[in-house]
Amino acid sequence: MKKSVFYHHMAEAASQKGMAIQDIIRQVHSLGIGWAEVDLADLKRDNSIADILKNEGMGISSIYGFYDFGSSQNGSAGFEHVQLAKKLGCEKVMIIPGFYASDDKAQSENERKKMLAAMKQMCEYAQSEGIIPTIEDFDDCKSPIATAEQMMWFAERIPQLMITFDTGNFMYSGQSELDAFELLKDRIVHVHCKDRSLIEKPQCEMKMTVDGKAMYPAPVGSGCIKMKEIIASLEARGYDGIYTIEHFGAEDQLMYIKRSAEFLDGVI
Repeated sequence: MKKSVFYHHMAEAASQKGMAIQDIIRQVHSLGIGWAEVDLADLKRDNSIADILKNEGMGISSIYGFYDFGSSQNGSAGFEHVQLAKKLGCEKVMIIPGFYASDDKAQSENERKKMLAAMKQMCEYAQSEGIIPTIEDFDDCKSPIATAEQMMWFAERIPQLMITFDTGNFMYSGQSELDAFELLKDRIVHVHCKDRSLIEKPQCEMKMTVDGKAMYPAPVGSGCIKMKEIIASLEARGYDGIYTIEHFGAEDQLMYIKRSAEFLDGVI
């Protein structure tokens, strides 16, 4: 199994443990994790990140970036994102297109049309550069891609756009991750393995779902998301992509990474 983890988690682990980031990366790499998922903003702010990862034997699985495509930005704002991925040997970028400014339906629809046009431009450029553009189910009530249906609205209109399937974010919108998988399965090229716990964890970051449930981070395989079923379905379909460990807001990132890696190694 090809495993990745968010660079953010390793950086936070270094802070939590009072250790150098290189030492954390070394420990993580020893778990059979060969890649890191990196925020475009972090790469722009610190151009040593890619070299640090490379020196410890890790690549970059995907670079994610936040945009404001519903307002003033057009797709060319993402060209640098694509070029950086190409330069660093990263085959995928993940686009977070922006968020609706209000609850006004007419305004939101206008913003969605702008997002569509900008994403088309960026995705066409990405394809021309040999980079795969993706979106994920982003857990925010103002996100235009929070549910599987919202994601498919864009995917059906942009042939180049593929899916990063985040296992734990559909729960935010009250949607079954298994139902979402059935709708999106033909476009999935990347997976974020995010589990959720409904048990209170005072030292962890809490997120409230749209239907009023308090969610907390959990090591992959220890929560209420149907991880085994999703992975089994992916493998049965011949999925050969990367599984990225994700648990923002964990009180002990290194422990969560270790437990998540152990679970993933035991699934297949």
